Amino acid sequence: MGSNESKHSHVEFGTTRSRWDPDAGADFAITTVNVPDRLDAQEVRARASVDSGPPSVRRFHRDDLRRVIGWLLGLAVLGGIVWAGARLAGPVRAAISPKGVESQIGDALGFPVSVRATELRLLPSPRLVVSDVIGQGGLRLPEISVNFNWRDALHGLRSSNWVLGEARVAPTELTGEQALKLLQAVRRASRLSAAVSTIRFESVAFPDLVLMPGRYEVVVRRGVGQREFDAVTASRLDARGQTEFEIKPPMSPDGKAEFRLFASQWQAGVGPAVVWSEATAQGDFSAGRLQVESFSVGARFGNLNGSALVEQDGQGWRLTGTARSADVAIEELIRYLASPAGADAPAESTASTPFRGIAKIDLALAGAGTTAAEALRRAVASGPVSVSGATWAGMNLGLAATQGSAIGAGGMTRLTDLDLVATGSADGLVVRNLAGRAGSLRVRGGFSVDRQLQLRGAIRSEVASPRGVAGVDIRLGGTVSAPTYQ
Repeated sequence: MGSNESKHSHVEFGTTRSRWDPDAGADFAITTVNVPDRLDAQEVRARASVDSGPPSVRRFHRDDLRRVIGWLLGLAVLGGIVWAGARLAGPVRAAISPKGVESQIGDALGFPVSVRATELRLLPSPRLVVSDVIGQGGLRLPEISVNFNWRDALHGLRSSNWVLGEARVAPTELTGEQALKLLQAVRRASRLSAAVSTIRFESVAFPDLVLMPGRYEVVVRRGVGQREFDAVTASRLDARGQTEFEIKPPMSPDGKAEFRLFASQWQAGVGPAVVWSEATAQGDFSAGRLQVESFSVGARFGNLNGSALVEQDGQGWRLTGTARSADVAIEELIRYLASPAGADAPAESTASTPFRGIAKIDLALAGAGTTAAEALRRAVASGPVSVSGATWAGMNLGLAATQGSAIGAGGMTRLTDLDLVATGSADGLVVRNLAGRAGSLRVRGGFSVDRQLQLRGAIRSEVASPRGVAGVDIRLGGTVSAPTYQ
């Protein structure tokens, strides 16, 4: 097999010479083997010891310490807010409880009230709802909603005050006595929170106040730049036109309240069933007295103005007053009475009426009854009336007098003067002491017009001549817009 010596090269210990066979290198290749040395073995044993041993506690880094301190401060602030809220919410919760609201309303009205329940509602807007406020004399307000906003609510939490907005009272009815009690308490209501700037009665009816028929929205406001409630307005809700009362509350419980009336297309609850195109009035009132210092009403047939006093005395209630006008157009008045549906528009009909002229009236108002409403319903207006340009169409009174009969005496009579005494009431119109003249013609008599405009009466027409006096008595019938003569 060749030589017994290894063909691989090797170094012989103990000598510096190596035995190398240059020809043997072709038969040997160095192979790389991954064998860990001593340092690698130590590192492996150290890692195994760490993985199998208990976890070690490492120190806090500076960022960790900052986070812990921030969380502690946040918890402290949250705890302070919760503590402050619990401390401040207690008084507010007590204020909006039924007992708290009873105290607030009773103090504002000046007499005790009871409240069935209170509720804080958040939708559709935040508000406090007070149910069934019961007071003296049968007073009952079914529901009061007090609106507020979140800014005011937060202010209330900071100041421990009951901070609210507009108070709205649900539809209700009030007697005259109850309404007067509430009106007398308006100034006391200034003790409510300054944030309550408006108290609004959505719809109020006054069944026993004949001067205020229908339903009204009543708004109570504080004066501009003032703390006191000193402005009350009442606006009619269910009428064709517009009716507004401005009321200044009395300064003391036994004082007088002042009022002003502004209206259009207005019909009074008493008196003639006339829809006035405009009306104004002013005066004052108290528990036993209503004084209208001045009033003015106008329609297409003319204007009336005057004053009135309704006062309680030992025997009941009494009405006194005056009503005057210098320009009542009789023709337009008859057209209005015959067609009141068109009272708010100028007359378009050119058809003539049987009576024409411009009347000047000066009437005294009077009435009496056990109640104010009865005295007003029984009101009577009576006084002298003078008519300029008086014309009687459909009858020639001079011809009728000379021929002694109204038959065939058609035509027209113009009088230079016509005076009479008129008395108007809820039952109609009565004319007495009628006296007219035109040259030698004299007319006298009287008649009545009832609520259905039926005409009843008689007049006497006379004509003086050198041969004597000729006259005839004429009976009146039919209606005021279509009379008959017999």
